[in-house]
Amino acid sequence: MILDRLDLKNTLEKLKELRVKLVGVQLPDGLKYWTQEIVKKIEKEGYTVIVSGKPSYGSCDLDTSLIEVVDVLLHFAHPPVLKHENVVYVDYSIEYNVPKLVDIVFKYLPESVSLIATSPYVKKLEDVRYELEKKGIDTYIKKGGRTGIDGLVLGCNFKAVDKNAKSILFIGDGSFHPKGAAIYTQKEVYAISPLEGKVRMFGKKDIEKFLKNRYSLIGKAMDSKKFCVAVSSKPGQKRFKLALNIYRKLKKRYCTTLIYFDEFMPENFSCDCFVNTACPRIAYDDWKKFRKPIITPQEVEILLKERDWNDYIMDEIDEIN
Repeated sequence: MILDRLDLKNTLEKLKELRVKLVGVQLPDGLKYWTQEIVKKIEKEGYTVIVSGKPSYGSCDLDTSLIEVVDVLLHFAHPPVLKHENVVYVDYSIEYNVPKLVDIVFKYLPESVSLIATSPYVKKLEDVRYELEKKGIDTYIKKGGRTGIDGLVLGCNFKAVDKNAKSILFIGDGSFHPKGAAIYTQKEVYAISPLEGKVRMFGKKDIEKFLKNRYSLIGKAMDSKKFCVAVSSKPGQKRFKLALNIYRKLKKRYCTTLIYFDEFMPENFSCDCFVNTACPRIAYDDWKKFRKPIITPQEVEILLKERDWNDYIMDEIDEIN
């Protein structure tokens, strides 16, 4: 069933066109269980396959070391945010019954919604729109940031959310994206997973809890004397100019170090506070894992009194520089 969700047919045709022999495979953790099955499909066509042992958090996180030793890298299950001549992106899509899903969620929705989804579900957003508008609900679908795919939200970018709608309908799994959309818009988000068929609502309480945690971390940052500004080596997360700008600002007031990293491991450094310029989810999802506060570039602006506390905005990656 999992293999049916992968576009291996077009991928194998692309490999034939490229006339390659040595193929790299990069899988997200959720697909690594099926590594042998996927590799067999590719090897059956006569290719030698090397599988990346690194984590894969998105297409921002290409295994550049593996790219150097293979003819082509197959990056699975993430929409492309980077163009690379030696990378082929393998689509992963989940089929779902749109009329059934709309019947479940319809009774919760106001008169207008912005439709967003994660990559496995985004292809059917126009079908969702059609069913909702038959029921009298105005729908908005906006082009997503970084990928240009309509309605697609990423962990690092919420530009696909249309703030003109009264609320947001998120189709996907997990809580990060709908919570992020609620914070990004300050509006209610209705989330439904086609795999579970359950509706969850994210709104005022989630926003208040999020902001309480973030303000607490900013408060701890204000008591800090030594800062480390973290910049990622990952090609789709490397915001070097931003990190350098923050470093220079903080250096005027605090003992500050600029750190270049692959995997974020703050425990090895003696900083009182870290500033994250890599994937925003490190600060938003993983902050409880670390003893020291981890703040975002926008939270540094609050720390330095360049931004008002009431003007809180989410960190997003739009461009890499």
